[in-house]
Amino acid sequence: MGFDPYVIREDFPILKKEINGKSLVYFDNAATTQKPKQVVEAIRDYYFNYNSNVLRSINTLSSQATELYIESRKKIARFIGAGEEEIVFTKNATEGLNSLTEIIPKLLGRKLTVLTSIMEHHSNLLPWRRMVSEKGGRLIVVGMNEDYTVNVEEIEKNLENGCDVLTIVHVSNVLGTMNPVKELCKLAHKHGSLFVIDAAQSIPHIPFDVSEIEPDFVAFSGHKMLGPTGIGVLYVRKKFVEKIEPWDLGGGMVKTVTLEDQVYEDVPFRFEAGTPNVEGVIGLATAVDYLSRIGVSNIAKHEADLVKHLMEGFDEKIITVHGPLDSTKHMGIVSFNVKGIHPHDVAQMLDADGIMVRSGALCAEPLVNALGVNAVVRVSFYLYNTLEEVDRFHESLRKLRGFI
Repeated sequence: MGFDPYVIREDFPILKKEINGKSLVYFDNAATTQKPKQVVEAIRDYYFNYNSNVLRSINTLSSQATELYIESRKKIARFIGAGEEEIVFTKNATEGLNSLTEIIPKLLGRKLTVLTSIMEHHSNLLPWRRMVSEKGGRLIVVGMNEDYTVNVEEIEKNLENGCDVLTIVHVSNVLGTMNPVKELCKLAHKHGSLFVIDAAQSIPHIPFDVSEIEPDFVAFSGHKMLGPTGIGVLYVRKKFVEKIEPWDLGGGMVKTVTLEDQVYEDVPFRFEAGTPNVEGVIGLATAVDYLSRIGVSNIAKHEADLVKHLMEGFDEKIITVHGPLDSTKHMGIVSFNVKGIHPHDVAQMLDADGIMVRSGALCAEPLVNALGVNAVVRVSFYLYNTLEEVDRFHESLRKLRGFI
């Protein structure tokens, strides 16, 4: 499939919607993406033609649904260069990261020293903080460089002193800057630390291959990559997948149960207790098919063009960009403030013009505060956004000058 955002937009009926009498411009993709009709139709097809529980019954419907479910896991695994046994389904990246605070202490059999950064989303900070508070251990938070990436030297110094886990965001949901995860992974393993990636903002937008990076765990969400809500993935490196104890127990994750003992299912099914989100898995696999046809590299290039156009149109007299002034350092995300106007007011004024953005601390309050502000306005792009929409955005911003 060739890359043409105007052709792509035809697959997203919601983009024809009007807000306040004006055509919708959706620039809130880091929060969640819109869904193409192919994903919606795949979910509809499952419910209308295959609806049944999976991996249980031997009837025709269950067998057909199970086949779809298993094939979907294979597609999602291939998309990130993983084996299907390394893919554990969760409800989102947040649940995946939370589960690691149960998995890793049991895996290592000790209290953990965890190293993370000020750049993290709350989902990669709060669970670790609670873990050390309740179970003991230590949480170390490193700062960032002047280029708005994580401080690698500070990380290495802490790794040398002894850490069990290094957990880092790949692409910041506030700044759009990308951390060098391949380099960080090598450093972590060199010093005997496990390496965890929050890839919620990277896997939908740039090529990502676990066989090249070699992380131990990766978490990401389906709804940020054209898939439905309520489905996410926790990647578990093959060398660990057989060593991990299930953290949830119930139906579907055991082969046999007696009153005294149980035998767990094969991996990864032993980690997915209860009825899974079958429609979510099928929808995410369809989204992966869609992204694969278009090419994630093409999406990354398109977003780079949009960011460049966006930043070239900013008036530095009234706009403060949070992050690098070099547009090539933003992976489809730009946060800013308009001088003299609260970010929520900016967002509301843009909304009046049919332009959807995000404002606030973006579930990354320590990072936003480190920028010297309490809130920002965030623009985040995806494959269906256009240069003309960016022009509309700038036209709307110009109206704010009179307000100032």
